[in-house]
Amino acid sequence: MIRVVLCTDGVFPDAMGGMQRHSRLLAEHLARTGVVDLTVLHPHDKQVFDPALGITEVMIAPIDTSRFYFRELWNYSVRVAIELDRLRPDVILSQGLSVWKGIDRFTGRLILHPHGLEMFQGMSTKERVMGAPFRSAVRYMLRRSRFVVSLGGRLTPILQDLARGGSCSVVTVPNAVEVPELVTREVRRTGPLRMLFVGRFAFNKGIDVLMTVAKRLEQEGRGDDFRFELAGDGPLLNTYKLLGLPGNVRLLGRVDDERLFQLYTECDAFVLPTRFEGMPTVVLEAMARSCPILVSDVGATAELVDGRNGYLLPKGDAEALYQALIEFEALSPERRVAMGEASRERAQRRFAWPAVTDDFVALFKKVAERR
Repeated sequence: MIRVVLCTDGVFPDAMGGMQRHSRLLAEHLARTGVVDLTVLHPHDKQVFDPALGITEVMIAPIDTSRFYFRELWNYSVRVAIELDRLRPDVILSQGLSVWKGIDRFTGRLILHPHGLEMFQGMSTKERVMGAPFRSAVRYMLRRSRFVVSLGGRLTPILQDLARGGSCSVVTVPNAVEVPELVTREVRRTGPLRMLFVGRFAFNKGIDVLMTVAKRLEQEGRGDDFRFELAGDGPLLNTYKLLGLPGNVRLLGRVDDERLFQLYTECDAFVLPTRFEGMPTVVLEAMARSCPILVSDVGATAELVDGRNGYLLPKGDAEALYQALIEFEALSPERRVAMGEASRERAQRRFAWPAVTDDFVALFKKVAERR
């Protein structure tokens, strides 16, 4: 058995976010392999995993969100390091900046998973300035790790550049998704095309791009051809409510997983005009439920989408999204369904959790054997 400690700053649903969801699902799948003796370090004051999985949980005092976040991340890593010294595992997997303080003691057995690298993809000067401390921290950690995990796509060259001249190796392991055994999707021939967006109402998600296109379609008399359904909340939600919405836009608010999975199967396509990402979980979830995808070419989205299952678009480009929607509408219903089936096939073949879990186990074995 390989003794592995997974270090995270939160586990879904007790903490929200793509990395926190990844921590839960990866831990659960690793525990089921039978070859990993798994301990999870997390900040929750209760047990978060099913006891039947046999995961050892170590609760650590959480980050104080009322204080300076960057310093709090450092303080959290201090508490993580104390537990790692006590546990002395064969392999350490750091989700984000969880393993930082005292990292030199763990170099030979440390795998860093920085996920989306948002701090390297900021658009504005303000975002670049705010991301500077986090970029510095990632560089520092990466050069003291045995391996760093890339999600693929545009993220790999960023990590390879950071690792140049050091002993850290960059390995590609994608995000993963649970693929349902059966997805039933109708061939709809009448009514507006239902376009689903899921995400935070924030500038980086391209909400403004989506609203611009929806308003243009309405002004051109094509408002009844498309219905945009937006699930989620965030800082811009009330702003758009106050400004007024195009008639073809419907706000769904924050939805639970059951409702979300229903929305995936009911929509005609999933749209995410995001400005920067890692490998979006929502896109993987939509693919697993046979959705055609319209998404910006950022982060690792090119690993997910091509002309067979959707449209890969320039970021921030409302004209490109508009043209893709018009082209998608012109397809036959059967062709749109075939694109959705291509999404599901790709998700099953390349991004299902069992295959990705095997990739992690193989990586753990490399670290353990080297030691």
